[in-house]
Amino acid sequence: MKLIVTSVRIERDTDVAHARRMARVAAQSSGCSVRDQIRFATAVSEIARNALQYAGGGVAEYAFDRSGERGAKLYVRIADKGPGIDNAQRILGGRHKSQTGMGLGLSGSRKLVDEFDLQTGDGGTVVTLGLAITGESDPAALARKAAAAMSAASHESPLDELAEQNRALRDSLAQQEFLVRELHHRTKNNLAVIQSLAIMQARQLRSAEARDALETLTSRIRAFANAHNFLQRAEDVARIALNLHVEELAQQLSVAFGHDIDIVCDVEQVSVSFDTATEIGLVVNELVTNAAKHAFKNGRAGQIRIDAHVDADGLVLRVSDNGPGLDDPQTALRNTRSLGWRIVEGSARKMNSTLDVASDHGLAVTLTIPNYLSD
Repeated sequence: MKLIVTSVRIERDTDVAHARRMARVAAQSSGCSVRDQIRFATAVSEIARNALQYAGGGVAEYAFDRSGERGAKLYVRIADKGPGIDNAQRILGGRHKSQTGMGLGLSGSRKLVDEFDLQTGDGGTVVTLGLAITGESDPAALARKAAAAMSAASHESPLDELAEQNRALRDSLAQQEFLVRELHHRTKNNLAVIQSLAIMQARQLRSAEARDALETLTSRIRAFANAHNFLQRAEDVARIALNLHVEELAQQLSVAFGHDIDIVCDVEQVSVSFDTATEIGLVVNELVTNAAKHAFKNGRAGQIRIDAHVDADGLVLRVSDNGPGLDDPQTALRNTRSLGWRIVEGSARKMNSTLDVASDHGLAVTLTIPNYLSD
């Protein structure tokens, strides 16, 4: 049986804010997480704003109900007496672009809630939003708690509500950042395990070609793991300090080669997106490894440079060596069957970057990445 707690008339902008506040308070009193409170309150405020903007106002009704064995739900039913919504199903399917605002709209609100129902026609529109309650399952007990909490909240200052919303958003963001960091930490550890297994397998192989293939694989795994490692430790879980990422990779590669190759890094202190960092890591790994194997064969000494800076065209990454180079690098690399070069070309395409090759004093490969901050 549905138990109605209260209703809010929506006649002005302040009523939309009040409707949002009551939704959040009702969800909070029911034991919902901060994330659930925010998503439900956001959906309610969006539908309430639509009712005010397109129908001149309406009424938001708050209630609890229990359906079968699934537990209780918090419902907010927002009804108006407007002209109805044309092409409602097209809008819900996300195939309609609003020309009047930047809000979430019906389709966006639908994604935020656990249950969504829309009834519209000439007599008006009724939207019902539902939020599943994971703890208390008795609608009567939930209604009593919500009524008391909503009554107390109705006497609070709007500034207090704004401060509470900001605090809830900060808490939710902190929780999301923690989960993202934990995800990158576990991914890094899993990649390290895979790398260790590949190294152990390589040591047991008699074929030099097979060992070399596994060693190359482990270096590629290391490039991925390094990006996850820095993202786990970064202040911004969506950005990686490119200079630290590349310098760490260079140090690991220098140790892995084990002969007299000097790897010099001159990388600007710039942040890049995680996707860009992983692709750059692969590119640097392949180009440095290629130089070590082919430009400096048989333990020959030499230098490999990794340079990166930002200019008007984007992020410019250049990996060069002072080896013998190639007579016709464009043709040689275009015709090569090397998996490493195909990886470089594939990463360049993913980053929508230009790829240039020169061989004046050794070999130099330059990528210009226009959108290095976007995933």
